[in-house]
Amino acid sequence: MFCYNNLMKITVLVENNSRIDRYLVAEPALSLLIESDDKKILFDTGYSDIFLQNAKNLNIDLNNLTDVVLSHGHDDHSGGLRFFNPKHNKILFTAHPRIFDEKCDPDGTQYGCPLTKEELENKFRLNLTSSVFKIADNLYFLGEIENNTSNDKDDSALVYVYNKKLFIITGCSHSGIENIIKHAKNVTGIQEIYGILGGMHLIDKSEFELRDLGEYLQSEGVEYLAPCHCCDLKSKITLAKYLPVQEICTGDVIKFE
Repeated sequence: MFCYNNLMKITVLVENNSRIDRYLVAEPALSLLIESDDKKILFDTGYSDIFLQNAKNLNIDLNNLTDVVLSHGHDDHSGGLRFFNPKHNKILFTAHPRIFDEKCDPDGTQYGCPLTKEELENKFRLNLTSSVFKIADNLYFLGEIENNTSNDKDDSALVYVYNKKLFIITGCSHSGIENIIKHAKNVTGIQEIYGILGGMHLIDKSEFELRDLGEYLQSEGVEYLAPCHCCDLKSKITLAKYLPVQEICTGDVIKFE
């Protein structure tokens, strides 16, 4: 079932930060373009239309996407859907069925997916699934994460098989990065973790929690760690004591060859 092709490229269309002299716009959100085999996959859409602006400035044509994948329904990952109007409705849209669950702050502020199921059906071919789904020969949507005790039951991630190891691409990891790793191992049968890229929901974590995570990732033999979006400076500094931490900014390109 699981192949071992080693060709993938990730372009960061939106992240919280941008690099000097690149003149791309950043926002507190996440959007990645993943190219694997013959697939061109938009993973999350950020909060606004900035992912479209940055793609244009990077000379990336999003009209020929094959897939859109949503990590979860929070508006800093789904908000850009309001502005993305594909020229046809052949693009496959994969997400957990509960992305439409209401999400609301105590003050009443709504932060869930801005589009209804019916509105999405007018733009895409919907593939709402809680099961593992094969997107490309070596890239999989993880579906519902086992042992997710958070309120965000729609939270999921991608896993890419690279040199017979796992590379995890995550939006916010509300279900817990440890749970995502264990789930990825269970569904693939592959036990070695090459790397992790994406949000890990580490803002305001205690030093104790961060040390525990660092020791866990170190014990897993993680070679490439790129915490971004919902990870603060403190978390990156602490994790860097245990394994190399990569800085990821808007416009960065990560290649697997």
